Amino acid sequence: MSKLIIVLSVTLGSVLFGYLLRRISVFTSREGADNAPRISRDIKLVSMFVLNPIPVLDSFWRLPLSSETLYVLPLLGLLSLAVGAAGALVVNRLFHIPPKRAASVFVSGMFTNIVSFGGLTAYVFFGYEAYGLVMLINTFVSCTYCAVGFPISERIATGATNPFAISPRLLAERPYLLIPITTMAIGLILNVAGVPQQGWLNVLSSVLIIFIAAILGLSIGLTLRFSRLRDYRLEIFLIILIKFALVPLVLIPAGLLVGLPSVLGGLPFRVLCIVAFMPVAFNSLVPPALYGFDLDLANSAWIVTTGALLVVLPVLFFTLV
Repeated sequence: MSKLIIVLSVTLGSVLFGYLLRRISVFTSREGADNAPRISRDIKLVSMFVLNPIPVLDSFWRLPLSSETLYVLPLLGLLSLAVGAAGALVVNRLFHIPPKRAASVFVSGMFTNIVSFGGLTAYVFFGYEAYGLVMLINTFVSCTYCAVGFPISERIATGATNPFAISPRLLAERPYLLIPITTMAIGLILNVAGVPQQGWLNVLSSVLIIFIAAILGLSIGLTLRFSRLRDYRLEIFLIILIKFALVPLVLIPAGLLVGLPSVLGGLPFRVLCIVAFMPVAFNSLVPPALYGFDLDLANSAWIVTTGALLVVLPVLFFTLV
């Protein structure tokens, strides 16, 4: 039970703390309140492209590569994105959601909190090996967010008739998008080459896993406006169906189909179950901040689906642990 309390405290407690900071700023300093969105955006970018690469590198360096079945995990990670993105595109079309809202629905449906909450939950429930498996599931996820999710969401927000027409100049214009995949590649190279792992890096990574989740929660709290939740009731309901019904209904049977329960004592399958029920990702709040579409909707979807962890995490804990 203490493990469950740790996860909930870090994830939801940090959001509440950030929200309280913003509320205090509203009453004490108008300038502080106006700076909150910029500070929140900067925290998200630093977390994603500066801090998170450290535990990612360490986890790939330490990842056990003995079972061939494990190599299907990155494909299952991509499957979760594809299912979420497809579900979002369908509901946007069916319910005629306006472009700026549709872009937020798209990133909320596609971007899943695999690393920050999924990784934290797996690490607390099952240890560092489970965190490494989450990183394996996440192998192509971060680069897909940057190379596919970001530009498609920008085009959806502008009302483009073909949002999939992505410019090949994207990575040249924003080279920092290559940081996540480069870090993973370095970790795998060190792993395969048999370079001795560094104990200090393991300790630093263990601290950063929790710290990153906490400051990302703080960044969301800084821009959170509970009063806007009722303005997005339809969109949030549709996103909940995508995250907690559609994705698990596809991802878990896929894990069974490829035989994950028989690998490493079933640990990869238990980790996949955790990932399948994760809420909207922190990263889904970066494109609205960068491109100027509906940040309030993305924030609202994040807080509601993350709040659902109060129910989801205990069920996962007593089912899997």
